[in-house]
Amino acid sequence: MRHLWAAACGALLLTACGQDGARAPERASDTLRVAAWNIEHLTAETGAGCAPRDEAALDLVADYIAAVDADVWLLQEIDGEAALERVFGEGWSFHVEEREAVGEYPLCRGRDDGSRLRAQNTAVAVRDGVAHSRIPDLDALDVAGAGRMRHGVAVTVFDNEPIDLMSLHLASGCHEGEESNVCPTLFSQIEVLEGWIDTRSAMGRAVIVGGDFNRRLELDADLVWSELNDGDPYPLHVAGPGIRPQCDPRYGEFIDFLILNNHAQGRKIQGSFHETTYGRGDRPSDHCPILIDLRR
Repeated sequence: MRHLWAAACGALLLTACGQDGARAPERASDTLRVAAWNIEHLTAETGAGCAPRDEAALDLVADYIAAVDADVWLLQEIDGEAALERVFGEGWSFHVEEREAVGEYPLCRGRDDGSRLRAQNTAVAVRDGVAHSRIPDLDALDVAGAGRMRHGVAVTVFDNEPIDLMSLHLASGCHEGEESNVCPTLFSQIEVLEGWIDTRSAMGRAVIVGGDFNRRLELDADLVWSELNDGDPYPLHVAGPGIRPQCDPRYGEFIDFLILNNHAQGRKIQGSFHETTYGRGDRPSDHCPILIDLRR
């Protein structure tokens, strides 16, 4: 059964029916919309995993996907292709990281019913009609080499000029500073990521990397952003610099980003960065989708 309130309002009016939230903006027909979203333990199996959803909750995820109306999605915490098929429906190509599970997944924290974590893969979804090809996953983001760290999933979209896009989900626990014992791992991942961006930029490609960086990159003199965007030889740009998140009042800084090289920045439509927030009573994920529009 469809989520009753969403069905009554219509997918494109999710946050415009007297609810608090920011609906996705209208888009021009000659644009390519790119969005990123950590959908929080998404699985197609109802009641499973550490963020169990019933059918109505899965429908709500689907409604927000329709409302954002992106052509390319850079996604995190995806159980597998079946989960994407459940919330996207037909008309999409899906690319999920090919990392093998290592051992048994841990028990869900804060629950005593024996539920276990499901796969938390990165993924890319591309709307049918958008010419693209998958390029090798950035498995070197698993800097520990133990198979437990998420890879970057990447595609090249052939839209006027080629553009390389990667979905990533970096190590959690080093949100700022360098004191956490997770910070050396995150800093190593940033070195790998910078190398990938530089290689693709040297090929003359527009490059966008997006997803959950687990880092407050826009804090003053942030060490991670300073390393990633050292300007040598290719400067990078945060989509929507200086904008503060509205997804959750507890958090005043983004950890989800769309990062662009110069070629991609030149195609970004000024002012198009947007965070789609949720209406009262709707919380399909602990993260909110972010998006930009590109000139085609």
